[in-house]
Amino acid sequence: MNKITLEQWVEITRESGMPLYAVLTKTGASQAVAEYYRHDGSHTPYGLYARTPYADWFSVMPMIVSLSENSSFLSWAAETEHKDWGWLARSPFSLDVIGEHIRGLTQVILPSGKEVFFRYWDGEYFSEHLRFFGQDWADILPSFPFYWVNGEYFTVQIPAQSKPQSFPWWHVPQQLIDFMLEENLAPLVTNLIIWLQENEPDLYESFPETTIRYKAEHLCQLSQAQSMGKSLLMEKLVNALKDDLALQSNPFETLPLSFFTPPSF
Repeated sequence: MNKITLEQWVEITRESGMPLYAVLTKTGASQAVAEYYRHDGSHTPYGLYARTPYADWFSVMPMIVSLSENSSFLSWAAETEHKDWGWLARSPFSLDVIGEHIRGLTQVILPSGKEVFFRYWDGEYFSEHLRFFGQDWADILPSFPFYWVNGEYFTVQIPAQSKPQSFPWWHVPQQLIDFMLEENLAPLVTNLIIWLQENEPDLYESFPETTIRYKAEHLCQLSQAQSMGKSLLMEKLVNALKDDLALQSNPFETLPLSFFTPPSF
């Protein structure tokens, strides 16, 4: 990892003469947009779903805003415990040009062919993309040569100009997904919980999310050892929760032997 304090990164990259930007999430516990207004608020953040079919998704729309070198928001970004609030970057391009390039990543194409929203605003996962691609990231987002994400800095050589592309155009490589799951199971756990909420709402509402997350994390750890596919993980999560519901209604129900047998690796 390329660790550096935010103060050092701002000072070093200041020599580039490029404006400073923050990409902010509107979801999650960090309340990054609200924190920006609380600590700075000198500019109006620009909605990155503007000029897309999702332009009215105000409550979940990621934002970008320019920052001054001495913005008080930088102190909050340096000290916050949240990892998913967003990230900082410098760019030689105008906000309009940056917005066009980022809009091209609103949705991406998974190896299965499914089109999904890309969580580029989530610094916790975004840093793994930068780490995996290195210099090749310039082919995907040719807007920023300098990034600061959760205490790490990344430098990418970008072209002087490039044409923005309309989404969805980027095909996410399977190697990236494998790399991310090796580094962090959180994306898979989150996807399982979202799938359960959308496809088994009654079951989802029957448990605290902390319980569901615990079971999902346990299953994902097993999946690494036993090479389970995602469909099998979903099936096992549903069955585990249904078994718990059955026990709640009949605590004397006979449990299968497998319940008491530790898994083999």
